[in-house]
Amino acid sequence: MSMNWRTVVSRMNAIRRHRKIKWAYLTVSLMLTGCSLFPKEEVVLAPPLVEPSPIKYEVAEVLQGTIVKSVKGNGSFTTVNTAELSFPETKELRLKSFSVQSGDQVKKGQLLAELDAADLEREIESARYEVEKAKLELLDAQRDNYYEVESAKLDVSKAEMNAKANETKLAKIEWDKALLDLAKLQDPKQRQYVVERARLNVKQKQMDLDNLQNRWTQTKLISPFDGIVLFVSNEQVGDEVDAHQTLITIGDPNKLFVMYIAPEKEALQDVKEGMKVILSGNGGENGEGTVVQTPLHVPSNLPEDLTKLYQRSLLISPKIPPKGLEIGTGVSIEVVLDKQDQALIIPRKALHEISGRKYVRVLDGNSKKEVDVETGIMNQTEVEIRKGLSAGQLVILE
Repeated sequence: MSMNWRTVVSRMNAIRRHRKIKWAYLTVSLMLTGCSLFPKEEVVLAPPLVEPSPIKYEVAEVLQGTIVKSVKGNGSFTTVNTAELSFPETKELRLKSFSVQSGDQVKKGQLLAELDAADLEREIESARYEVEKAKLELLDAQRDNYYEVESAKLDVSKAEMNAKANETKLAKIEWDKALLDLAKLQDPKQRQYVVERARLNVKQKQMDLDNLQNRWTQTKLISPFDGIVLFVSNEQVGDEVDAHQTLITIGDPNKLFVMYIAPEKEALQDVKEGMKVILSGNGGENGEGTVVQTPLHVPSNLPEDLTKLYQRSLLISPKIPPKGLEIGTGVSIEVVLDKQDQALIIPRKALHEISGRKYVRVLDGNSKKEVDVETGIMNQTEVEIRKGLSAGQLVILE
């Protein structure tokens, strides 16, 4: 069977055209349908107009009152009349007694500590015997030597008789010696020499005794005055101690002073001797005092460590001390350097200074302006305004 290829081709072409038309309709339908799947675009609105908030300043009112410039701090009661007690010589001696403690009240002449000096005490007894012996020898030299002279005369007569009887050289020598001994006893200069030698011997023996007794005295620490024990070392009975080692410090409580130590000496540069000081005890009691020493008037004969301390310290004599105070008690001090009543006062951080110009920023309504000022007293927190401002104005704190 034969086939008509033209007819087949025609049909095939018709089928293809039909399919294209269907896909075209489908595509257009999908495009029309797809437009409804996307969200609609919103209209963009303009941002609302916001008014700027008003500028706020930290301000302070110009006040009228009293301004004070002062040096304030915490000091403590001390005494300048102290005694540091130590043994000038120890020679490996050990502590025999040592019973005082810090804070103890002691009396003048009270024994505070001593070394074991038993061997030294035996030497002292022997030296006393030597002194008594030397004194007896001096008395013997000073008494009348009548009997010695008469005895010497008899010796001369005996030697003379022996020399004439024997007529030997030895007998002649014995006779000459007896004559010489008699001459010595009868010579006043020789007698004076013997007495002086005996006197010097007594003096030497007494010096030896005094030296030993002085060494014995130095083995004891005695309080030089009525006072209070400020310091005691850690040594115990039986310990060896070094010479000149401070074991005890005594202070005189009747000569109390307040010592204030500043962080730096520049903080005290305006303090003068004679200035009044307000003293405040821990219990709230107030007292008065006077500055008696500043860094400008430190004594030149002090040890180096004390000199450095006093170069940033004040020494205050309490005129009316707070009650119940003693050495070591803390106390608050205030030295008034300058004071002004009815003064215009502003906070110190409101003041500005550039190239010698001093000014403040004043709030006038909603605006600010710079105002030049003349200042007076200035302390750590406040400034006196002498010119440029009036009470009630507001200054900006910056």
